[in-house]
Amino acid sequence: MTAAHNPRVSVVLPTYKRPDLLPRAAGSVQAQTLQQWQLIVVDDNDPTSPERQQTREVMEQLRSDPRITYIEHDRNRGGSAARNTGIRAATAPFVAFLDDDDSWYPGKLAAQVELLERSGDDVALVYCAFKHVAQDGSYRVMRPRAEAHTVEALLTRNGVGTTSAVVCRRSALLEVGGFDETLASRQDIDLYLRLALRYQLTFVDEVLLDFHRHAGAAIGKDMRRALEANQHFDAKHAELYRQYPDAAHHRLMTIGTIQRWAGKREDAWRTFLKAWRSRPFDLRAAAGMAALSPAADAARAVRDVVRRTLNGKPGSG
Repeated sequence: MTAAHNPRVSVVLPTYKRPDLLPRAAGSVQAQTLQQWQLIVVDDNDPTSPERQQTREVMEQLRSDPRITYIEHDRNRGGSAARNTGIRAATAPFVAFLDDDDSWYPGKLAAQVELLERSGDDVALVYCAFKHVAQDGSYRVMRPRAEAHTVEALLTRNGVGTTSAVVCRRSALLEVGGFDETLASRQDIDLYLRLALRYQLTFVDEVLLDFHRHAGAAIGKDMRRALEANQHFDAKHAELYRQYPDAAHHRLMTIGTIQRWAGKREDAWRTFLKAWRSRPFDLRAAAGMAALSPAADAARAVRDVVRRTLNGKPGSG
């Protein structure tokens, strides 16, 4: 059978308002050394938008390749919904994800799919190292670490990285329900967490893609929206945070910082206070309170907190 009818991996490529970048992303799939793939482009543009028409024009050039499928959403539904549409349409046992502004190196699919094929069914996800490319062309290499994809680590930070870096077992994705379409951000970490609770995750320590960060990507500078999204994520995983107090403390520090950036100074003060009470000897929380002191009395109170901590008497908490 041909690669179009018997793919080893399905590639899900959601696209939204980037018809100019789509050819680069799709071209990096066509350039893979592993050629038994299925590419599913999910168009999440508004049907009446100029980007929908421009994307259709790009797809007219790409659809001569029988391995490429084009799906149009009837309305803008968001990245998670677009990825879920692709997962449902996938026919291969493995699913890879590629954002429309990223690009893969030719050996990416071969390295990750072959590792999954050699692994047992208990391994659900393989990720890889990647270049984080800034707008000015500078970059830093993000390398995987074995301790970065444990449940506790994922509750703290995204050690797996962009979805463009991962290849998953389709059966595992379906079992955990795919991407959570109710989350405005951290959908990737949420998925990795749910997979890590049931399966093993592993990685290829090789740089296999360019991840591009630019203005307009993700939530960006909208700190209030970012705050709401982070709080939604934390509420969803509240039971896990109770099981991992160190991760919970780290998240309090993160939320306090976002609250401060969002201009919610009183909320940030209370969050840093809660963080300090959970870890009295972590002076970063006290420093966070000090930076937000609205009055001299509050500032003196924080200095007293620090003094007691340094003297080994953190107080009653």
